[in-house]
Amino acid sequence: MEYKEITNKGLKRAYEFVVEAKEFADSIDLKINEVKKTIKIDGFRPGKVPNNIILQKHGEAINSEVINALIQQKVSKIIQDNNHRPVSQPKVNFKNEKDIKQDEDKLFEIEFEIFPDIKLANFEKIEISSTSVKLNKKEVDKRIDLIAKSQRTYKEQKDDYKAKNDDSVLLDYEGTIDGKNFDGGKAESQTIIIGSGRYLKDLEEGLIGTKKGDNKKVKVQFPKDYSAKELQNAEAIFECIIKKISSPEEAKVSDDFAKTMGASDLKDLKSKVEAQMQSEYNDLTKNLDKKNLFEKLQETHTFDLPADLIEAEFNNLKENYLRSQNPSSIDHQKEIKDNKLTADNEKKFREDAKNRIELGLILQEVGKAHNITVTPEEMNKALFEYASNFKGQEQKVIDYYKNNQEASMQLQAPIYENKIVDFILTKVKLKKNEVDVDSFIKLYNNLNQPEKKPTKKKSVKKKTVKKKAK
Repeated sequence: MEYKEITNKGLKRAYEFVVEAKEFADSIDLKINEVKKTIKIDGFRPGKVPNNIILQKHGEAINSEVINALIQQKVSKIIQDNNHRPVSQPKVNFKNEKDIKQDEDKLFEIEFEIFPDIKLANFEKIEISSTSVKLNKKEVDKRIDLIAKSQRTYKEQKDDYKAKNDDSVLLDYEGTIDGKNFDGGKAESQTIIIGSGRYLKDLEEGLIGTKKGDNKKVKVQFPKDYSAKELQNAEAIFECIIKKISSPEEAKVSDDFAKTMGASDLKDLKSKVEAQMQSEYNDLTKNLDKKNLFEKLQETHTFDLPADLIEAEFNNLKENYLRSQNPSSIDHQKEIKDNKLTADNEKKFREDAKNRIELGLILQEVGKAHNITVTPEEMNKALFEYASNFKGQEQKVIDYYKNNQEASMQLQAPIYENKIVDFILTKVKLKKNEVDVDSFIKLYNNLNQPEKKPTKKKSVKKKTVKKKAK
């Protein structure tokens, strides 16, 4: 087989090759003889249908199948001869399709991008900061106090009691805008916790000082980013009829309280909470180590990136963003409506796509070089853990993933990545740094670090963490 390389620039490759007229005709004859054995046409015995009749009825399908098979053979040959690793299916162009005659050779061109050659860094020479959190008794007690607060109950107050912040108010309300009712503006026997932020701020604050039996009109300004567009920035009057006011009573931290939380006594509860907190902070510190590692990996590896992969990743990010069911802002809502990214977001998503592909290729090369794989046992464990989130439908979830290769790959991807990361972390130098909880939260949020210009744009977004209530 003869072919000619016409492009060799960076990761782009292109070749020309010919499917000779005789080769095509011979392949057509072979295909006709193959289908002749089974084809059924009225008026002819099996195996006796003339070739010209077969071509009249099925010529287009036969021609297409034959030329596709010949193209595939030749493309495979080119790739094998040159030890190429295409990042995607090669694009095939029929160069002389318009001018070609039946008995002439067919000229084709294929183009594709190949995976870059990545020379992995010596991980033993890489140093990253590795943080651990030291818990103390005070932090554990704080967490238990927060748990107790979340378990608080409410005690009804006397008729002359005036509502204050944190109180529970049972009321009927009806809102109007310019004297007219609006959807969602009326409710009966509704409970509002003043200061909880679950209702409009003006409405919650307007209930402060009210007593049982009061009828109060509260002026409310809807926020400019309110979910119902027709109510954004609107001014409303809510007529509120107060039915009951209750004040919170905190649960007392004691052995009895500990038993309600599933512990044998308060000492046991503290032990359980400490273990839970340590597990939470271990996960967070590992995420921070992972972020630091990813930055170092990108700083220490330089190679060409496949434009096709970046474009595909960008389109995936863009599509997910523009199809979001929960827009994060008014600008996001407008982008969804227009089905178009802002210039800033397009630039951001393209940079994100580039970083994701770059990091993904590095991790993939590490996994390949060190024969890292996900075992069937690891997949089954992950699948059963995931399925356990769907009570009563566990088997359906398991069957779906076992019968859907794409879904199975999505489940496998984070397991594979974590195995590669764990492997690299055993090789690099870890600069240990033990901190208390408050210092860690500041560190994680990158609030106590000076601004520094990275060698490359970071691929891992910063996360904001808060102490959990339980």
